[in-house]
Amino acid sequence: MNNEKPIFDQATHYRIEIQGRVDVNWLKSFDSSAEIQIAETKQMQEDLVMIDVHTDQAGIVGLVRRLHSLGLSIIQVLVVNDGE
Repeated sequence: MNNEKPIFDQATHYRIEIQGRVDVNWLKSFDSSAEIQIAETKQMQEDLVMIDVHTDQAGIVGLVRRLHSLGLSIIQVLVVNDGE
């Protein structure tokens, strides 16, 4: 019996925190298979955007690269348990 993990990744819930502003429509159009929710806050006079996304590993890497190419500062990327 073969107990190896599959080569592909299952979709996972990620939370990305960025500093700066991002166009919500652009963000939602990055991957039609991803579920994205956005919350904006102001902390110490700077805009922080929390992006919740449900996608696979390739999807999260693509999103992080696109955010970086826009010159946005990525504060953190977290894997979120379903209970959070």
